[in-house]
Amino acid sequence: MPSQPAPLAMPLVATAFPLTSQPLPFPPLTGRAGFSGFPSPAQDYEPRTLDLNTRLIKHPTQTFYLTATGDSMEGWGIFEGDLLVVDRSVTPRLGHTVVAMFDEEVLIKRYALYCGTPHLCSAHPHYPPLPLEGTNCQLWGVVRAVIHEYLP
Repeated sequence: MPSQPAPLAMPLVATAFPLTSQPLPFPPLTGRAGFSGFPSPAQDYEPRTLDLNTRLIKHPTQTFYLTATGDSMEGWGIFEGDLLVVDRSVTPRLGHTVVAMFDEEVLIKRYALYCGTPHLCSAHPHYPPLPLEGTNCQLWGVVRAVIHEYLP
């Protein structure tokens, strides 16, 4: 006698709770009025702040910021309004995202080989690769970081 198939279990659905703003559980920061004696070994474990200048800017005198416009680089994670950290001291290599003046227009493109010759390429299929040979192209720098804000 064939066995009956087991009844399908109903999927569990989590209840959605409204989001509320609550303070984050950070320990209180305390300061010291002065030092005496030897430094405490616990100082090595004190919380440190995140400094984006130290993290993202390796050559301060050769670095500038640029705001991205357009949709040509969305496939590589650069969207309209993103802030780019551009380093002029980095020598561009294949695969780097660069900022360049190409025929009187500032472009953000990837430096790549296309059909064996250097081109500036976008991530969007509607924008063809731009050959560098025989053109007036000035490199402004290599994109070191992209800062994308999720909230306006």
